[in-house]
Amino acid sequence: MYRKGLPFLLIFTLIMLLAACSGEDSSEESTSESNLDRANDSMNTVAEDASKNGLADAPEAAENVTEQTEAEQERMMIYEAHIDLETKDFDKFQQKLQTQMNEHEAYMVETNVQKTERGNRQGHIRIRVPQPNFEDLLSGFETISDQIKSRNVNSRDVTKNYVDLESRLKAKEKIEGRLLSFLEEASATEDLVEISQDLERVQSDIESLKGEMNYLENQSDFSTITVSFTETKVLVGGVDQGDLNTWERTKQAFFNSINGIINVASWLFVAAIGYSPILVPVILIALAIWIWLRKKKSESNEK
Repeated sequence: MYRKGLPFLLIFTLIMLLAACSGEDSSEESTSESNLDRANDSMNTVAEDASKNGLADAPEAAENVTEQTEAEQERMMIYEAHIDLETKDFDKFQQKLQTQMNEHEAYMVETNVQKTERGNRQGHIRIRVPQPNFEDLLSGFETISDQIKSRNVNSRDVTKNYVDLESRLKAKEKIEGRLLSFLEEASATEDLVEISQDLERVQSDIESLKGEMNYLENQSDFSTITVSFTETKVLVGGVDQGDLNTWERTKQAFFNSINGIINVASWLFVAAIGYSPILVPVILIALAIWIWLRKKKSESNEK
């Protein structure tokens, strides 16, 4: 009986072992599928966050976030002014302007000075001044110039632009953090390469956004004043004794006249010798004619 039941027992044991192995395989497959689903869910969460912050296909949500943040933030204004003025003495004007700039912590970023045909100077000067001192420095030009021909002041509200950049930067930084966490968890080479490329693009966008924000901050913190000036004083030329050189010019004129006489004498000598074969016969013929005419005249007088 025992021997007859042994084959059935072996078969039953083999069936149980096969069932246990298949159960482990299915457990491993379900575990890997759950990891993949978790990664996909994380990526979808990143995409949803990006959409909410204005980086994907949700412009309405981005505008809402921007408007809320803009309402809470102080207005960011950029001021620019252009002044056209006249001054009698540019040197004195420049000294007074430098004094005003020192008092208001301003500095020059560009200076362009040219001379006119009459000798007067004209050009333009570009100045950067801290925004709180903008109005004071602008009013100071009334005291250091002779006439203000025109004055234009422009202002731009860049609060919305700055808030939009700030919102986009926060969204990009969130995506950067997620990608860094994915990079630490990734083990396959293809995943590492793909995540690294995405991370590089995101970090490049972050640097670009920071650059634009820094530009707006600088333009808002410091206002720009462009001054166009014209010097109006009449320049009268004086007698410059150093440029007369009377004695030197006298010696030069004397030697020039001597050289001219020598050149004329040399030319006459060359002409007399060089053209003698023609001149001698002509002179002899002319002399003979003159003697004949004189003799004839004397004969007519005797009669």
